[in-house]
Amino acid sequence: MKFKQIGVWTAALALAMALGGCELASNSQPASAAGDKNATPAAAAPAPPAQACPSQDFDVFLKAFADDVQIQQAYTQRPLQSETIDANADPEPKPVTAMLDGDALHFPLMPSAAKQQADGLVLSQTELNGDKEVMLAKPDTDYQLSFFFRKGECWTLYRMRDDSL
Repeated sequence: MKFKQIGVWTAALALAMALGGCELASNSQPASAAGDKNATPAAAAPAPPAQACPSQDFDVFLKAFADDVQIQQAYTQRPLQSETIDANADPEPKPVTAMLDGDALHFPLMPSAAKQQADGLVLSQTELNGDKEVMLAKPDTDYQLSFFFRKGECWTLYRMRDDSL
C-alpha cells in the first residue's frame, strides 16, 4: 500500500495503535516499530506546551491578555460568568447573568490595546479583595465593559460585565 503523504498526527496515531496491539482497519497490515531504532512510542511524545503565564505582574499580564487571543483563551475561566443588561425588559432594563462556554465564548473577549485606542476607550483599574477589575469605557457614551481577574498560578478572567445599554 502506498501513501503519498501521512500527517504527523496520523502517523503518531498509527504508531500508538500498533504498539498497543490494535489494528487500524481489518484490511490493513499491523505496523511494526520493533525494527525501527528511531521509532518513539506515542506515549513518550511530549504534549503540546501549555500557554505560559505572561507575567505575575498584573499590568504586564493585562497588556499580553488584551493583545493576544491565545492568552485570552488560555486564561479565561470556563464557564465564564457573563453579566449584561437586557435593555428591552419590561417595565425597565434588568441584569441578565449567563455562564458562557464552548461556542458561546467569542474571542477576543477584550479588545487589543490598539483597538482600544482607535475606538477611544479609556481603561481604568480597581482592586477588589486581591482581584482586579478592569473597566473599558467610552466617554460621552453608555459603553462600559468590565473584566474581573483573579490571581492563582496566573491571572484568570473569571467574570465579565457589560453595563452598556
